[in-house]
Amino acid sequence: MSEPKFFAKDSPGRGGRPSWLARSKDARPGALLTALLLAAEGGMVMLPVAATAAGPDLPAATNCTPKLLPGLGGRGSNAVASSGNGLVVGLADTAAGESAPVLWRNGQPTQLAIPLQAAAPASVNSSGVVVGTGYDAANEVLVGWWWQDGQYHPLPVKPGDIAIPSAVSDSGVVAGALVADEEHSDGPGADEDEHPAVWPSVTTAPRELTLPSGARGGHAFAVGPDGTAGGVALGDDATPVLWGPDGSPKALPTLSGKGGVVLGIDSTGQAVGQSGVADGTHAVAWAATGAVTDVGAAAAGATSSAASAIAGATVGAGSSPSFRAARPQAVIWIGKSARILPPGTDAQFTGVSGSATSVSGQGANAVVIGFSAADNGLRRATEWSCK
Repeated sequence: MSEPKFFAKDSPGRGGRPSWLARSKDARPGALLTALLLAAEGGMVMLPVAATAAGPDLPAATNCTPKLLPGLGGRGSNAVASSGNGLVVGLADTAAGESAPVLWRNGQPTQLAIPLQAAAPASVNSSGVVVGTGYDAANEVLVGWWWQDGQYHPLPVKPGDIAIPSAVSDSGVVAGALVADEEHSDGPGADEDEHPAVWPSVTTAPRELTLPSGARGGHAFAVGPDGTAGGVALGDDATPVLWGPDGSPKALPTLSGKGGVVLGIDSTGQAVGQSGVADGTHAVAWAATGAVTDVGAAAAGATSSAASAIAGATVGAGSSPSFRAARPQAVIWIGKSARILPPGTDAQFTGVSGSATSVSGQGANAVVIGFSAADNGLRRATEWSCK
């Protein structure tokens, strides 16, 4: 199995997670190995749509300075998540041409020794706990894992289940999904519905979350400070959901009844993500009361998605008009005012687009991580410091 390299293959539909809105009529995850590779490439969870003919590009965020993060000796890299104290995880190409999981601490990369193929980190907390997924070639099965202080461990599951972690909180709660391994009947993966789950800690058994009525499966993509999880329930539609610390579900409204997904929860309990609209998807925020706000209406192009938020700032991606198609851009919203995060550039790399996946408050600054992409699709892990 080839390792993922950091070239965008489609725009903007390839992304950090599969497009749940596109799959809402069929809740089966299919080849989860494919989903793993998509996760490794990073990006935005959006339906691909054609560019609109009109509309100027968004203004740049002039108060945000990009910095390309150093890699592992290869050409490409991608930052997928960060912690509140500045730890960053992602993937980077090595000098040998392989892709490896990496932890950046104070901007310096350390390769994580994960004994799996296509090991892809998904999240990191302030204690340096990293969670992710990889492929056990000997047993032809996906494996959810956690790493801390140089040590790899599989996430606990009961026999026959596969763990797919997506987020870890500072208190150590892991949110993600469980799927039954059907003895590899369709090759290296599983073909049963995903079920949202949380692990109270990385060493304890998971607890499956209750699905709303009518849902056949789902996935928890985010976890808040109090243990609230957020994600999607899949049935005839993709329904954004918050699960309380007790596991009880709360279905959230969408902008137009076309489905949605929660991708982040900030320290105040506000959830962010995306909602389907007539011509694509828009970044949205849900207040603690559940009321939905269209954040992405201020973004250029038909599509936008919010990935992470802190009080006063939301980050994600939006589409920027270009000659051939809608080009994804890293976006920061202050309220409903959207600005493009300027792509990073150095002597060997010129960024023209990108995506933001995480934001944290560090001192007086908001620090955003994600990737910048060149015209040829090559991606570089990027950190923006916004004053």
